[in-house]
Amino acid sequence: MRPLPPRVRRAACVALSALAALVVLPPVAPAAAAASHHGSAAPKSEAALAADAFVWGYPLVVTERTLQSLARLTPVNQLTFQPTRSDATTRIVVAPNTDTLYAVAPLDLRGGPFALTLPEIRGRYYSFQLLSAYTDSFAYIGTRATHGRAGTWVITPPGWRGRLPKGVTHISSPTNQMLLLGRFLVADDADVANVHALGNRMKLQTLSAMTGGATQPEPPPIGQPVGTPQSVGTTGVGFFDELGDALAINPPVDRRERRTLAGFAPLGIGPARHPSTEVTDPAVQAALAAGVQEGQRLIASKASALGETSNGWTTNLHVGRYDHDALLRAFVAEIGWGANVPAEAVYASSGRDTSGAPYDGNRSYVLHFRRGELPPVNAFWSVTMYAPDRFFVANPINRYAIGDRTPGLQYGKNGSLDIYIQHDPPSGHESNWLPAPSGPFSLSMRLYLPKPSAIEGRYRYPMVRAV
Repeated sequence: MRPLPPRVRRAACVALSALAALVVLPPVAPAAAAASHHGSAAPKSEAALAADAFVWGYPLVVTERTLQSLARLTPVNQLTFQPTRSDATTRIVVAPNTDTLYAVAPLDLRGGPFALTLPEIRGRYYSFQLLSAYTDSFAYIGTRATHGRAGTWVITPPGWRGRLPKGVTHISSPTNQMLLLGRFLVADDADVANVHALGNRMKLQTLSAMTGGATQPEPPPIGQPVGTPQSVGTTGVGFFDELGDALAINPPVDRRERRTLAGFAPLGIGPARHPSTEVTDPAVQAALAAGVQEGQRLIASKASALGETSNGWTTNLHVGRYDHDALLRAFVAEIGWGANVPAEAVYASSGRDTSGAPYDGNRSYVLHFRRGELPPVNAFWSVTMYAPDRFFVANPINRYAIGDRTPGLQYGKNGSLDIYIQHDPPSGHESNWLPAPSGPFSLSMRLYLPKPSAIEGRYRYPMVRAV
């Protein structure tokens, strides 16, 4: 385990900020797949087909740019831990949280499998999310998925047919490139050292290094990013060149997705193909350019259906794995790349009170949980305060979130809980105070290891009432 040096912190948080953005941006609602219509009776125009290709390939290009950005700053195939908890001075991770400490390892399996060895971790929530190049959370290791047991997990590339040592757990990655993203519950600043001590007992190594076999070859360089993950749509027809390079490394393994990709071939789109220079037909070039514009419009249109809302709290229970819903996958890649599956965490966001008015620190609010109606979790829950720029708000008690682990939290005699959300300290209720800025703000509720009522959308989030 290697903590992030100061010079690495800003850009190495690209992936983490994309993940955190999902927490406070409006979640996504389920919708029918929008980019796999090639079996329909009526043939599509070339521009419509190009739009489908843009939507379909968007998550893969975002992933490639993210991994390229990380590779410039933290070594590929090496596990790196976040050095400190986020606070009001943190301006690098959009929508930070103080609940967990992150660990990240960009994995490139083209040289061969990697082995992750972990100690037993009991009494502390943690998870390692294994994220494919197409943004599916295809496996988990941690408190929920593996019950915190010690062990070695060997992650192999697609189609690998080698032999594994006895006693290891095999995880087959659907793509050659992937991200290993860890989250570790941390109580306070002093507890960070304990998480780092755990990290020092972890080992990420090649399978050959673990078994003493022949040294695995280093994977080839993945190249320099053309731009940031947030600027994917600005490269015009060049987007399809990036998609071709990414497909050459990470071809789809799913049969249906391979058929979808094959349907784009008449436009010059495919693994290692560069339509911007290889396609000479002006009509096809024009269709590709129009497809980029229309594809962006399709993704943006998904914002009109942003999840389920209950008492002013918006959630999404359909992220993390996307089956063949290309539009949903693309939209989540844009607003919250790296989303957890709901079984691991459910996020709810709120920007308005019971009257429908936007939150404003010039007013005072109460979030009231009635007896027996606290967030249903098996790990922990919290409510986090954000300014309009989606960063923490400086306050006199350095409290940026409040939840079931907040020291001194006071419950009512009947088991109810009131959280006081306001700019000035609430007289007599300081222990339950979530400080707000003097102006607009938003709230995010995190439920880690949610119970079935939250996962299935039956839990009724309490209203935030202005007083």
